[in-house]
Amino acid sequence: MPSGLSSGLPSGLSSGLPSGLYVHVPFCPRKCPYCDFYSISALDLIPAWLDSLAKEAKASAIGWPDGFDTLYIGGGSPSVLTAMELKDLFKALSPLGLVAPIELTIEANPQDVSPDKVSLWADVGLNRVSLGIQSFDPRWLNASLERVHTLGDNLAAIEAIEKGGLKLSIDLIYAHPGQEPEEIVGDLDRAANSGAEHISAYVLTPAPGTPLGQAVSAGRLRLPSERLVSEMFLLTGQALAIRGFEWYEVSNFARGGAVCQHNLKYWQRKPYLGLGPAAHSFDGRSRWSNISSVRRYISRINAGLKAYDMVEELSDAQARLEKIMLSLRLSQGLDADLIKPSSALEGFLRDGHLILENGFLKPTPKGLLI
Repeated sequence: MPSGLSSGLPSGLSSGLPSGLYVHVPFCPRKCPYCDFYSISALDLIPAWLDSLAKEAKASAIGWPDGFDTLYIGGGSPSVLTAMELKDLFKALSPLGLVAPIELTIEANPQDVSPDKVSLWADVGLNRVSLGIQSFDPRWLNASLERVHTLGDNLAAIEAIEKGGLKLSIDLIYAHPGQEPEEIVGDLDRAANSGAEHISAYVLTPAPGTPLGQAVSAGRLRLPSERLVSEMFLLTGQALAIRGFEWYEVSNFARGGAVCQHNLKYWQRKPYLGLGPAAHSFDGRSRWSNISSVRRYISRINAGLKAYDMVEELSDAQARLEKIMLSLRLSQGLDADLIKPSSALEGFLRDGHLILENGFLKPTPKGLLI
């Protein structure tokens, strides 16, 4: 671990513009077999975690003078928080200054959503829900993904969120064992017709160390071939475009301009502060992350120390490369002046992976595959 982490550096840079705020809720009653996000099931640690979060937020406030205009509460399963716990979370964040927030998002599992909980979310100021539907088809929802919620839970959650007046984003996962390209259309159709204005659609990925990853590595489970996954990827974009969604990032689609403002900060390399175990931060110059352990996080914060696991100051070359990579995830693309002419660039243009439009290099659907 780098030395001098208790000094309060790094911190946000004053750009005159608000930053993004991410809070990691590292609690989940049950771990899904494909999930590699950090979480634990020891819900009894929530009070101690909230106390440490308040201390971390207070210590961070001085370094982020321009405040925050987006808040994303992720996990884990933030929707497991009780009314009192969620109110305590917002109280913990009060020193940080939410400035005329554009969007305040909470991730939710369908089985946790009820009209009363949606009303609570609205009361504390949340205005957007990222709902982990994953699939409307029991073959994939309960067999492949081993999710505990049902189709009925999905539909009830959607109804509660819409009646509560909150914006809805739906998460989907595809490329399940045995799934054929045409079988993803049903999920896409139901998501598009649900009233959601934003859809995230991800390929099922066997991350190392997860039960899914171990099953694939051991040959006990076979996922669709790269060719089939490519077909599904392109079909997803086509199907959602027909249904009025703009394909604005590799795995994200929005209708009516309802892009995720918080996530855009990541892709556009704008400053963001992450709080809680395993949370990541970026101030425009440096990147750092907290340790992936609730108990060690609590211990370090209570000792008056930073909970950093990693700090990296980016060189100009690293920053440029990162900007190129992240910009080419977005449909708006990259300022062509940042790329020198080369045979490689000519090849990408010639083969239809990129197009040059109004001074910007933009990825085509074929290019987004890369």
